[in-house]
Amino acid sequence: MTLADAAPTAGIAACVALLAALVAPFLLIDAPGTGLGVYYSSGTLGVGGVAFLAVLLVVVFLSGKQERRSGDTVAGVAVVAGVGLLALATAWALAVDVRNLYSFPASADWIVYHRWLVLALAALVPASAGAYARAVV
Repeated sequence: MTLADAAPTAGIAACVALLAALVAPFLLIDAPGTGLGVYYSSGTLGVGGVAFLAVLLVVVFLSGKQERRSGDTVAGVAVVAGVGLLALATAWALAVDVRNLYSFPASADWIVYHRWLVLALAALVPASAGAYARAVV
């Protein structure tokens, strides 16, 4: 498997893992009255922009993997959107109010680290886009 094949696959996997991490609190925290709405709407755009770009990047990486568009065009779009995704995730993670995180029930104490997991997964996306760009350009 070449880097031109592996990089978009890694980008797709990173986007899917990021989306799964974003959905996980809704599935795992079942206590009523939690601050999930406040948590996800932190910052200017909230986490919705991150989720939107992750879905968009799955399509972009698939178009590169299936060679539906030229590799250099796909790589350029993937790098720019990946950096944007990382910037939005960073802005959201830094804007989360820590007091809200400690208002969750004790069974959800892992939520304190959740935003850093989202940020780490978001960092994998531009890395894989950069690797794809290096392979095809």
